[in-house]
Amino acid sequence: MKQAVLFIVSLLLLTTVTLQAQRSSSDGWTGFSLNQLETMSNSVFTLLDADENGSITLDEIDFFKEESEEPLNEEEIVLRQRRLNLVNSYFWTEEEIDTFKVGDTNGDGSMNRDEYDNLESSVRTHVLKLGIESLDTDKNGSVESKEFSAHLENFDEWDSDGDGTIGREEMREISDRRFHTDIRRRWAAREDLSGEARRRLVVERERRAAESERRATTEREDD
Repeated sequence: MKQAVLFIVSLLLLTTVTLQAQRSSSDGWTGFSLNQLETMSNSVFTLLDADENGSITLDEIDFFKEESEEPLNEEEIVLRQRRLNLVNSYFWTEEEIDTFKVGDTNGDGSMNRDEYDNLESSVRTHVLKLGIESLDTDKNGSVESKEFSAHLENFDEWDSDGDGTIGREEMREISDRRFHTDIRRRWAAREDLSGEARRRLVVERERRAAESERRATTEREDD
């Protein structure tokens, strides 16, 4: 069941990218260059690197660990939702999780009331830690820009015809989930928040993206 769900999600991502490429080809689109892909990835990294110190830490992506008591304005809410959706896209893991073991934070073999009440938070933090670890190749506890974009080192392999771009046919052959996530989420890190109409557009896009992520997560948990 799990493999089937992952296959369906990957197929949907690939279909979306292909349709985007087909629409763009009528306007003279020739493909994504390495520079364009790096710009997409760097834009996401910059948005998630909240303290702008050149690395992404657990505290920067675990938004619900410490809720702010200060009310957020509309643009702050939109920005938070954009960052949350990017985290869900880039830091979820396929690794099997023992929910009880994760929730049993004191390791006594049982789950007390506090542990049960905090189970969702404990699992979320654990998943994000695994996501950090999967990208943190130097094992320093954070993800630097080079690590975040490491998948783009495969560009020459993806560019099978050697023309310096990843075209429609080549995208169909790429199975790397990070590549398709970059393409699918590329607008999220660059959206201009100026203007009421554009803010509404961003909110609607994020609502749809969040709903899609939620359905995929529910299917994985059901499995």
